[in-house]
Amino acid sequence: MPLPVLAMMLCTFCVGTAESVIAGILPDIADDVGVSLSAVGMLIGVYALVVVIAGPCLTALTARLPRAVLLPGMMGVFILGNVIAALAPDFGWLIVGRVVSALPHSTLIAVFVAAARDLAAPGRQAASGAKVTLGIGLATVVGVPTGTLLGDHWGWRATFWALAALSLLATLLLLRHTVPEPAPAQAPASHPRDSGGRRSFPLPLPMLGTAAVIVLGTGGVFALYTYASPYLTQAAGFGSSTVTVLLWLYGLGGIAGNLLGARAADRHLRTAVLATLAGAAAALLLLVLLADNAWAVAVLFCLLGAAYFATIPALNTQIVASAGPTSAAMALTVNNSAFCIGIALGSWLGGAILAHGHDVTLVPAGGAALTGAGLLLSAVTSRLLRSKSPTSDPHIAATV
Repeated sequence: MPLPVLAMMLCTFCVGTAESVIAGILPDIADDVGVSLSAVGMLIGVYALVVVIAGPCLTALTARLPRAVLLPGMMGVFILGNVIAALAPDFGWLIVGRVVSALPHSTLIAVFVAAARDLAAPGRQAASGAKVTLGIGLATVVGVPTGTLLGDHWGWRATFWALAALSLLATLLLLRHTVPEPAPAQAPASHPRDSGGRRSFPLPLPMLGTAAVIVLGTGGVFALYTYASPYLTQAAGFGSSTVTVLLWLYGLGGIAGNLLGARAADRHLRTAVLATLAGAAAALLLLVLLADNAWAVAVLFCLLGAAYFATIPALNTQIVASAGPTSAAMALTVNNSAFCIGIALGSWLGGAILAHGHDVTLVPAGGAALTGAGLLLSAVTSRLLRSKSPTSDPHIAATV
């Protein structure tokens, strides 16, 4: 792995861990700052909201900055947010820390993936980008459990201090290695720069369609993943200690899926998108039909992680390919926002199914329906992309 890509993967690992680790230390925070668990849960919702809203805005505002300045600067903001959280004297300052660390989230991941794609040889862009997003899979398997363990033994502030320290080391490694700048490109006549010389970011219909596919596909998987513990214990009959092992299997499957999905996307993008979404929908449906078979559930849960994480490089590539004159970084920022919206949608759907008195076994059924809708929409979006540019190479990204 090229050292610049390794540095960017480590930074993504830190960002992915910061996003999710909060769930593991919620009880400790609630006890320490004297607020309810539901109130502390705002730390997750606020983070996601900032990523969705601020991400595209910040990417647009920083589009003209060189990556050599932008990426360390954004990592500096991220580190600052974790330091504020670690030092927070009360719950209000903890929210401030989470907001500050969430601000650069989408821009960082989008520009990291775009830069990794620029480093790759033709036909290897998805694989190179997947090495960066592998950091998110590693965050699930290693970062979140380790951060939770630190919080359990040394207090929740230790988790944020560790994130800040590791992020600083990753940033120093990033500074030691050159991250490529995007090749200059002439803005198309139909999408000129605005009168102030700033870049305009049109949102082509195929790109918006791909974003909607991401929302539906992610929402379907997270309908179950959010309620994985009650499903695995109540429906499949696993003990609570086994749930942790199964979540690790899900994450390990995700790492394998991320790499395999990237290779498939480099070979045949549209087939990779449809196949990975179909795999996720099928796994969710089988988790309904085979819920009483513990061994089948264990295998399917691992396969669900593989299928879901395989969609990430495929959809990353498709949203860049469908972006038209929109920059790759902006397209990938929209991509990150779509994933966050999908996570929120899936959590809501799973909760709504349970709130209406249905058995937890029906949660993956709702997820399968949502992911299946994403699969159908993906087929339509692929046709739009094909009719828009039938002879173009789908792996050529729009320039930043």
